[in-house]
Amino acid sequence: MTTAIMSGILIAGLITTSASVILILMDQHESSLREFAVLGLFCSMLMLLSYYVELNTPGFAAKIEALKFGYIGKVFVNPVLLMLALRYYSAKVGKLWQGLLFVIPVLTLYFVFTCGRNTLYYKEIALTPNGLLRIIPGPFYVIYMAYNTALAMLFLSFCLYQRASTHGRARINNTILILACLIPFFSLLLYLSGQTRAYDVTSVGVMIGALLITISVLRYGLLNKEEMLQNMATGLIFLDGDYRLIYANRKAAQILPELITPVVRSQKADLAYLCAAEFASIQIGTASYQRKITEWTNSEGQHGKLLTFDDITEIRARLNRDAMTGLLNHATFYPMLDDAMAESNQKHTPLSVSIADIDSFKQINDNYGHANGDIILIALAELLQSVCSADGDVFRYGGEEFAVIFHCGMRRSEEIMQEALTAFSAMRFEFMNSPITFSFGSAEFNGLENSVALFDRADQVMYARKKAFHERERLAAQQQTEAGSTAAK
Repeated sequence: MTTAIMSGILIAGLITTSASVILILMDQHESSLREFAVLGLFCSMLMLLSYYVELNTPGFAAKIEALKFGYIGKVFVNPVLLMLALRYYSAKVGKLWQGLLFVIPVLTLYFVFTCGRNTLYYKEIALTPNGLLRIIPGPFYVIYMAYNTALAMLFLSFCLYQRASTHGRARINNTILILACLIPFFSLLLYLSGQTRAYDVTSVGVMIGALLITISVLRYGLLNKEEMLQNMATGLIFLDGDYRLIYANRKAAQILPELITPVVRSQKADLAYLCAAEFASIQIGTASYQRKITEWTNSEGQHGKLLTFDDITEIRARLNRDAMTGLLNHATFYPMLDDAMAESNQKHTPLSVSIADIDSFKQINDNYGHANGDIILIALAELLQSVCSADGDVFRYGGEEFAVIFHCGMRRSEEIMQEALTAFSAMRFEFMNSPITFSFGSAEFNGLENSVALFDRADQVMYARKKAFHERERLAAQQQTEAGSTAAK
């Protein structure tokens, strides 16, 4: 690589980067974050111009001044790129953290501009035989490079995390953002490795990254407000004062397909029903969405409602699960039982409910501690899930009580529960020697009763068996006491 070739690349980069700035400023799309793209390109132009001057200006002092000038753009490229990605993905970052991003760059600028008076950034600067600057890094140079590496890794991790929820143009923009970080980073590594004959190709890497961002802005709608709204994971619906549709993004149309019908799109349909209580929560397949309603008013006096539908699938899943055992909890039992009963009546299929309750569990907690009691609960939960899940849904109903909704008749459910009881009583826990058992009861849906009545029938069978168990325990203890008294005599 010669100085002439490198200079030609820098001139071409300056021309294309300048043209990109003009195109972005002239772009008619409503770009809410246009300033970040322009600022990033401006930083790139400073780097290209300064390095061109450094290569083509004779004299050591002039080259040093050009180097300093280039650092004004160089130190702010990565923070601006990260801020651009954070804004694009609507990530909320406190102003303090945003300010901290620029501490190292500002300190770097200070040490570079005062490199004649200190050796914190450059321990030594000299000219090579071919007229290039040769530097020996100081301690803050290493800190700045570590900062850039950490910032690049943070940026890449953030973009890769967001990638799973992107598609279409948003996926292309995500790829461009990743490349806009990787190309300058690898060009820096190439320069530091000494493979470029002391030519600083970092400027070229940043130029390529900036041009990629330009393509993303002009071709794929990066930073365009409409694209950002369309690619949001939240469903957005704007209604006017008469409940006519003004705008709905892609996610909203996925949740409520009727929004894309011609009558709705032509603003002839009254969508007031979307504000009704029945739409406060929507279930689409396995996904759950929660609606919020906000009043909006613009400067022209127009007003209406903004409906947002947020994906609460994960939140609901956590709320529906018992934290300790991971089983479905009490709150989900009766709704699921009601659904199962309705399906049983519709399809004429058998349905039964089984209740299990650990025997003498209070004594176990009292004698061995609640922590060991929890171990037993978790063990039974895992066993029931393993044995029963093929034929039904397992719940932790409350305390030491478990419930199973079986999609089969009572005979089969009793067999499965007996299998679970046999396996559970064979378990041994290191903190106690005697086996642990549970009592269970089952009831089959008769097609007429409600869910509470069905549960109560199974519960009564379980308590009858538990009472018989305790009676057997009492008789066994009495016989043991009598046998001990006889032996003593």
